Amino acid sequence: MAIFCRELAGTMKLIKKVFGGVLLTFGSVLLLAIAVASVAEEDVKARTSLIAGGLILGLPPAVLGGWLVRSAQLQQQQEQRDRLRSAFLKLLKQGNGRITALQFSMATGLDGREAKTYLDERSREFSADFEVTENGDLFYRFNPGILQLPVNPITARLESSSFGPASGSTLSEATPPGTTFDVILETVPQNRKLEAIKIVRELTRLGLKEAKELVEAVPVPIKERVSDATAQEYKRKLEAIGATVMVIASD
Repeated sequence: MAIFCRELAGTMKLIKKVFGGVLLTFGSVLLLAIAVASVAEEDVKARTSLIAGGLILGLPPAVLGGWLVRSAQLQQQQEQRDRLRSAFLKLLKQGNGRITALQFSMATGLDGREAKTYLDERSREFSADFEVTENGDLFYRFNPGILQLPVNPITARLESSSFGPASGSTLSEATPPGTTFDVILETVPQNRKLEAIKIVRELTRLGLKEAKELVEAVPVPIKERVSDATAQEYKRKLEAIGATVMVIASD
């Protein structure tokens, strides 16, 4: 179901972009053609009518098409930022605050220069240190405290929210007894945020304002140190609306 939702969302984005491009091209060509025709028209009334007709017929599709194309570009840029931030946090979690540009490049598909630029920006944002190994490898060393990013007072409330593991939940057979998991909401489709807020409220019993702030802050922990069964339940419900959820073993 989650895969179908993601494929559907990708198809809708492509349709939106293509349709916007068609409208923009049609409107622009029509405006250009009428502009050329109006210059060649010697009769003032006919020229005025031609210009007015051109604006009525050509301007709306050009504006709408431009808006659709720009909207698709902004959405794609936001999804890329969310993807990079999610990979960044995941690698920090695995490396206990240490990360290299090569690791980030391999995880995200960015080239070496782009990966280094991204990590340089994060290092300035979070005042990271640098560490050079005997082999000459450069590590960005972040304070382990940022592994709880985004820093958000809601996270603290989640720990004391009045709910627990689902009744009768069991650990995966492949998981050592006693292992707990963190559930991280990584991305939420723009057109499914209301549904995501509703599900987060249902799972966490937070208020509307807190749940909305949580969804807007992705990537962010939804719940920490829960059983495997509970973590998978949260993941299943959120992925059903096209959200991206990561379940990782707690430290």
